[in-house]
Amino acid sequence: MGLNPLRWPHKIKLIVAFAVLYVVWGSTYLGIRIGLDAALPPALFAGTRLTTAAIILLAFARMRGTSIRIPWRDFRIVSTVGLFLLVGGMYFTFLAESSIPSGLAALIVALLPLWTALAEYLLPGMERPSARGVLGLVVGFSGLGILMVPRLSGLHGTREEFIGIGIQVLGTWLWTTGSLYSKRNPIKTDALVATGYEMGVAGVVLLGIGTVVGEWPRFVLTPGGIGAIVYLSVMGSCVAFTAFVWLLRNAPASKVMTYAYVNPVIAVFLGWIVLQEPVDGWVVAGMAVIVAGVALTTSAPTLPSLGPAAEPDPESIPIEA
Repeated sequence: MGLNPLRWPHKIKLIVAFAVLYVVWGSTYLGIRIGLDAALPPALFAGTRLTTAAIILLAFARMRGTSIRIPWRDFRIVSTVGLFLLVGGMYFTFLAESSIPSGLAALIVALLPLWTALAEYLLPGMERPSARGVLGLVVGFSGLGILMVPRLSGLHGTREEFIGIGIQVLGTWLWTTGSLYSKRNPIKTDALVATGYEMGVAGVVLLGIGTVVGEWPRFVLTPGGIGAIVYLSVMGSCVAFTAFVWLLRNAPASKVMTYAYVNPVIAVFLGWIVLQEPVDGWVVAGMAVIVAGVALTTSAPTLPSLGPAAEPDPESIPIEA
């Protein structure tokens, strides 16, 4: 078969791409926690990760002969999407993981397809979930309730952990907003180039936030911190995203989107194995219910919109920590 992926049989390429999508994106939550445990301040950590990934993606696009020039209209759109998805959604994951386990953060992020489906149900011009999709919403959000029960009842959990969960939920709302804005404002720029600019703009903004809040004196690079930045930038943002784009063009979208309910399981498992994060009955039950709800919603047929339909954007940024 050889070492050149371009010469691999199509079936092997599919297996490798899905493995990357499942395992690498599922492991990004662990990578974030390792970087935070290495004392990297969250804004500069996230900003360095994104700017590094942006440079790599744009350089890769240029090397393969794709123009990295972008029309002003497209730049405004990708910048706005980057602010919601990455400065909002992703950065809030960094903040949340400062006080909650990486696996718990991943389970809350797994609700993203449900928030998106709920928003589409309420907004005009968007596809609406069918009865099975609505059932999935109810089931999935019940899983969030299961995760909250021991913390609301005082069985276990701290005030800081409760705040961390709230931050992560807010991050999913910001990510949902950016996803819907992206869907309603399709662009013609190449997917890798657009993603590079989204990450670049968000990375610069996060570096600015880190500067304003005074994080630079605490930004000390250790082997663990460097490893986390490199892994998240190269594997999490570049390699996995390239696999995602390739799969969208070579596999049914319904199969590609299965990463939405595989990633949280991978994240919980890795957090338990590597960092000994607690996995009790509440976490297992919440994970099972959330995954079931997401599976129901994402696999359910949709109903026509009640208003003018928004033009689809099949290569909008997927879920990634």
